[in-house]
Amino acid sequence: MPEFKVRIMNDSGSIEERVVTAESKIEIYTQADERNEMLLSVKEHKKSIFSGGDIFKKGKKVKAAEIENFTIQLAIMFRSGIPLIGSLEALEEQAETDTMRGVVKGLIQAVSGGKSLSQAMEAYPGVFSLLYVNMIRAGETAGVMEQILGRLGSFIKHDQEVAHNVKSALRYPMIVGFALTLAFVGAIVFIVPKFSNMFEAQGIDLPVPTRVMIAMSHFLTNYWPIALGTAVAGFVSLKSYLKTEKGIFTADLMKLKTPVFKDIFLKTTIARFAHMLETLSKGGIQIIRSLETVEQTVGNVVIGKEIAKAREEVEKGVGLAVALSKSQYFPKMTVKMIAVGEKSGALDEMMANVAAQYDAEVDNKIEGLSGAIEPIMTVVMGGFLLFIALGIFLPMWNMYGAIK
Repeated sequence: MPEFKVRIMNDSGSIEERVVTAESKIEIYTQADERNEMLLSVKEHKKSIFSGGDIFKKGKKVKAAEIENFTIQLAIMFRSGIPLIGSLEALEEQAETDTMRGVVKGLIQAVSGGKSLSQAMEAYPGVFSLLYVNMIRAGETAGVMEQILGRLGSFIKHDQEVAHNVKSALRYPMIVGFALTLAFVGAIVFIVPKFSNMFEAQGIDLPVPTRVMIAMSHFLTNYWPIALGTAVAGFVSLKSYLKTEKGIFTADLMKLKTPVFKDIFLKTTIARFAHMLETLSKGGIQIIRSLETVEQTVGNVVIGKEIAKAREEVEKGVGLAVALSKSQYFPKMTVKMIAVGEKSGALDEMMANVAAQYDAEVDNKIEGLSGAIEPIMTVVMGGFLLFIALGIFLPMWNMYGAIK
């Protein structure tokens, strides 16, 4: 759809310049009449490849901290009664990076052209997630943008804190695992060949660990391009698979089944479910529509499908607690709390309690994550070292035995 640059005199007598989207100039004049605005000029807007943030529509991402700041500042401006366009223009000036500045500029152009804020944000999937867009849409529908933006700011901040804490807990095992992998590959490539020549010269029967290590050494030494190509191809294939619908479902399912981490992922997802349902319920949105939004944006496809099943039951007249009780992922205590909230007519307050409970449990789990991982890393390291030791020393012991 073409864009036009227009100059308009509003009711207060001030002149504004906008870029609007319309089928024709006639449509622009019609829109101005409906808004009781005087249209002074209309020109076709020719965009350069660097204008309007279009270069960011292909999934370009910005830092979560920037989105958090954008959200909090926009909430403050809504609370102060500043119009949306004026708020966005102020945020464009305050943007910390050119990337975010381009995104906000694109939002201004889209909103000036008649789109809602949620529709404008849909053009930037790499910046505003489905959760973000749907929450904004819910806020626009219910007229509770200030509350929605405040909740989104809390979501983003909490997600950042969880991600930071998990990364901090994983930093030690990742460093150890990387160093162990390098040591193992180094032993296979540089040490094992020297021992294998000595073992072959003696003509002794080699134990299984030694034969495996020699075979690995032979392959990595003589066919390293194939090994490297296979590793790269495997990584690319896995990455492509994880972008498919089936791959996303499999990855989310693995998160809910992986030892140590499964409780963190599950409780984080349920906390998000509770936060969102509370916010939407307070916004006056009906339970069916609220569940439709939550199932798409809860952050885990597996849990989302469970919520979708519950929504279908609710549409038939079944209570939410009863519907969720059929899922293996929603704890009984959570279901009971939801049932109490439904009976008392205070579902939003009960969901706030559920969210607070699981937020606290997630924080405790993350604090104990390092302690839970260290025994696993110890076993893995011991297994690697034992395998290398057996592969090298078992044949040597056999050689000494043969000499005696």
